[in-house]
Amino acid sequence: MSKKIQKKEGNGAKKALKIVACILVAVIILGVLGVYTVLSSGVIEKNTVAAKTENYTVTTAMLNYLYNTNYQNLVTNAGSYLEALGLDTKKPLDEQKYAGDDTWHDYMLDSTRSQLTDALVLCEAALAAGCKLDDEDKADIEETIETIAKYAEQYNVSKKFYIKNVYGSSVTENDIRSCLEILSLAEKYQTELVDTYDYDAEDWAAYFAENEKDFLKVDYLTYTFEAEKEDDKKDDKKDSETTADKTKAGEETTAAEETEKEPVAELGYAEELAATTDADSFKAYVKNYLENVKYANLTEEELKEDKIDIEALVEGCLKEAQTTSGSGDLAKWLADDARHAYDVYTDFNEKDGKYTVYMILPAQNDDLDYNCKYRETYLLKDYRYIPVAISSTEKDKTKAMEEAKKIADKILKEYNDNATDENFAKLADPANYGDGYYEGGLVEAADKGTMNEQVSEWVFAEDRKAGDVTIIEVEEQGYYVLYFKGDNTTSWEHDADTALKNDQYSKDYEGFKEAHKVTYYKKGVELVKSL
Repeated sequence: MSKKIQKKEGNGAKKALKIVACILVAVIILGVLGVYTVLSSGVIEKNTVAAKTENYTVTTAMLNYLYNTNYQNLVTNAGSYLEALGLDTKKPLDEQKYAGDDTWHDYMLDSTRSQLTDALVLCEAALAAGCKLDDEDKADIEETIETIAKYAEQYNVSKKFYIKNVYGSSVTENDIRSCLEILSLAEKYQTELVDTYDYDAEDWAAYFAENEKDFLKVDYLTYTFEAEKEDDKKDDKKDSETTADKTKAGEETTAAEETEKEPVAELGYAEELAATTDADSFKAYVKNYLENVKYANLTEEELKEDKIDIEALVEGCLKEAQTTSGSGDLAKWLADDARHAYDVYTDFNEKDGKYTVYMILPAQNDDLDYNCKYRETYLLKDYRYIPVAISSTEKDKTKAMEEAKKIADKILKEYNDNATDENFAKLADPANYGDGYYEGGLVEAADKGTMNEQVSEWVFAEDRKAGDVTIIEVEEQGYYVLYFKGDNTTSWEHDADTALKNDQYSKDYEGFKEAHKVTYYKKGVELVKSL
């Protein structure tokens, strides 16, 4: 349970417990079933208190369930980044260092305790406010339990055996249900509480005025010249020179140490790039440098073989909507009110011998009295989606994509038979074709770059209008059936609204936390087994 309201997400999202269920059935089966050996009845864990509040008692068995679920979520979400995080899923967590003297087991246990604290505090606040789980909430919980039962059946084991082997020998169905009730009530109350917060344009403007640096953005072009390594120099097939090369040619090096610190050629290129006067000339110089210097020794065939796309590298110089709130020299330079369009800043990294040139660009809009800084005024979008995905383990991708397209076409036909928003929402229900992450497949206040690239391009197309429907192909992954519902508020206003709600929620939560103490018991916590 987060103590902050997430930015730009659909408020029709399914409760956290359902998302947890989706993740566990997708990953746990493949590599974790059988990790636990059912050696004991778990009587000690079932009867030992790990945490307690006025109205709730959490046993070690329940804490074990949360701990195991959080670990599986981490493994699922991190995916290929696990190695970079320093986590080896084949080794015990309590034998792997996380940070300082803490192990990964310590980290996972601390994270689980933090989550549980938030949930228990909110549950106590919910009871005090008269907020309770209704029949629909309870049905959602039973649906999650039933999902576990289905996967146990799929693997030809009993539900009890499945639960013990996936979550720990002490965990029972009742433990899972009790945890889901806590998570569900906490989520429900948080949502209802935040829905009571109401801010308008005047509030957003006032918040912006007090926190300009958090909202102001800039666009700039940048390119880095890196000193050529000795091995690369020996492999050069051509001798390429710029004005800087010619100027330095034949000169004696009287200060070898200084030359080592300041690569002569790269300094010349950086100075030439810094002398450009607008975006077009900046890009033209970079393109010329890439073609006639950096990659001059490569043929077109070799460029393709090495997957070097010069046009893409040039376009990659553009950095849009960059923050100005940092404390570094570049951030201060970008944020300076005296900045004018096409001003240039050059940075030399003495450690690695790199020169980086930055050229600031004009503001994207003129609703503020700045030359280069602006706030994002484009409209966020509301849309519905139905995914038709193929399995990542599918061997015949072509055939799988063909079958997925048939399903996507079928969905679109069913929509066109009754082309209404209500009908698409019905089709997006998990009982039909939806994935269950968003109620009715509705994503609200969607922002650029927060979704699949092809989906984003379609949703944010200038000619997009309410009621538009399409099928988007994602190479070797499947299809999306999309329905455009309409425009939402502007980006910066949504940011301000979210920030105001976060601030208010944080204040309310701190009050709840002070009023409803959560007590942890050392013995109960220490009984949680490391994976």
